[in-house]
This record gives sequence, C-alpha cells and structure tokens, in this order.
Amino acid sequence: MDCFTQLSIPTWMLLGLAVYCGIVRFYRYKSLNDMIKKYPDPNTILHNNEAANEIYGNVFRREFPNVARTSMEFSLFKTFVIPNVSKLLVATGEFANNCTKRAEDTEIILSEMIDAYPRIQNHLMQGHTVSEKEVEQQHHRHKLSVERLNQIHGRYPIRNSDFVYTLALFLADPIQWIEDYEWRPLDIREINAIWYDLGLEMNIKDIPESVEGLLKFKEDHEDKEIAYSPTNWKVALPTIEHLLTRLPKFLWPAVFKFLPCLLDKRAIGAFGIEAPSWFIQLVFKILVRGRALFIRYFCLPRRQYLLRTPFHANEDGRYVPHFFLYKPEFYHGGYCIPELGPEKMRPKTCPIIHRKSYGATNKE
Repeated sequence: MDCFTQLSIPTWMLLGLAVYCGIVRFYRYKSLNDMIKKYPDPNTILHNNEAANEIYGNVFRREFPNVARTSMEFSLFKTFVIPNVSKLLVATGEFANNCTKRAEDTEIILSEMIDAYPRIQNHLMQGHTVSEKEVEQQHHRHKLSVERLNQIHGRYPIRNSDFVYTLALFLADPIQWIEDYEWRPLDIREINAIWYDLGLEMNIKDIPESVEGLLKFKEDHEDKEIAYSPTNWKVALPTIEHLLTRLPKFLWPAVFKFLPCLLDKRAIGAFGIEAPSWFIQLVFKILVRGRALFIRYFCLPRRQYLLRTPFHANEDGRYVPHFFLYKPEFYHGGYCIPELGPEKMRPKTCPIIHRKSYGATNKE
C-alpha cells in the first residue's frame, strides 16, 4: 500500500491515462468483436438482408459517420471527371443555379435509403417501443426514396455504364477513405454489407457479380472515360464551394490546397488543377493520421447512430432534419420524400397521406 502512496502526481496521471486508453481500446473494438462473433461466416452477409442493413448502418452511422458521409459526397464529385457526365450536368443548370439544393436533396434521398435500421435502433435506445407498423413505415420510406431517385434519373439520358461507375465509386470510395483516414480498416463483413444488393433497386443493368468485378469495371471505365474538359471543373467548383459552407471562410484557401491530395493523377489532369507539392502531401498525411490515432486511443465510441433523418414526421406530415450540413439551410419546415429533387420535377402537393398514429398527419 505504501508504494501507491509514494507515487508522484505525474506517475498517477500516467497510470490514469493508461487505464483510460485501455477502456477506450475495449469499447472501440467491442462493436467489431461483437459483429465477428455474431456473424462468424463473412459470406452470410451476402445473402442476409437484415444482417447487411445492420452492419451497413453501423459503419455509416455509428463507427465512421463523418468520413463515410464525406466519401459518399466525394464519390459524386469524382463523377465530374467524365466529360459525358459533366456536360449533362452543365446542360441541366442544376449545379450552376441550385447546387446547395441539389446536394441537400441528394444527401437526404441517400440517407432515407439507408437509415431505416439506425432510426429504429436509436428510437429503441431512447426508451421508446417500436410497433410492427412503425417498423414497416421506416422501411417504406426506403422504398419511396428509391422510387424518387429512379424518377429523377429517368428524366435524363444517363448511360447505364455511368450508373454502374457511380455505384462502383459508392463501394470503392468509402472503403478506401476508411482504410486511409480512419482509426481502423473495414472488416470483410463490413465490405460485404456495402456490396449487398448494390444498385439492384435502381434498375441498373449489367452490374458485376462480385466486389472484385465491380472494382475492375471502375478501373476500366476510368481508363476509357476520364479526360479533361472545361465542363469538369465548371461543375466541380460550385460543388466545392457548397461543401465549404460548413467551414469558416478563412479555411477555404487551405482546403483548395489540400483538395488534390484526395485525387489521383488522372482526376487532377481531368480537372485541370495543379498536383499537390510534397510538403502539402506530408502535412495532409500528418493531419489525417493524427486524427485517426487520436480517435483510436482517446475517444470513446458514440452510443447512438448519427442521423439527420427523424423517426417521426412533424404535425404537417413532413420530416425535419435533426441538423443541417449546408448553407443556405433548406427544409426547416421539413421535407416530403416524393418532393425531393429538381423544382421542375416537384409534384404540386406531396402525394403521400400520413397518419397521426405515426406521429404525423399523413399516411406513409
């Protein structure tokens, strides 16, 4: 006992830090270890919709929500290096005139597609009960968002190969970003969950039948399609400026300096921007690795899922986001899924009738 009383304050602080780091280490890996124990066969996820939704929600909304969200935003950004895509987007005028609205609609539609399981789990963790009817309603919102996305895309002459390429980015970019920038890489079960049913509900044809096949398609498509065009950067610039609204303006020049660190040589050439210097690359690596190590050893994991989409609609039958990412902020009064997208495709009234028994006034 005397040996403990004789310890100096710095020694006690080091012991306390070691104990805290041990606690963080245990809880940081608890979710991963529980998943491996629950699904010992990684291939189970490829044939189990419920398992895939559970793991996908955990990856994108609890384990790595910020990097996963940014990687998805960047996936859309990277499609602009294909002149066929950038020229179509310039022709629609949506990026030049309505960049923030388009990005917000895209974010919400994609969130509605993947948030059913996390919403239900958050609701349960908050001490509520969830009826079978409410579970059905949450999953019905997924179906509505897929239908709305298909309606929007169906109005434009988008090549099937560009759809498949975008899907490939939605698979490859989160995996790569989490591998490069997060506190741990993905487990094969988590990769399989991202792959599960990818694109089938969007009526996309000729999707490769394996992760490897889709990544091979991505490489071949980039070899064939990526090229410089003035429209590439014309679409990209307002998108970057839109994403920067999350940050103070004095940081904007730094972001433009670091942006090329997130791109490969082909994309840098296609946008017509300068490659990063070795010093900028070094600083970027120090920053992202420093963040990852800090989270890994000093940050306890979040308990609930980080969601923007609410469980219930408001009294007007609209869903009000829990928080806003972009400026100007849209949907303070809430959104109706069939109304999301370009104004010219917006129905005169929301065609969904919500019921009060679901916390709203309309039927979903």
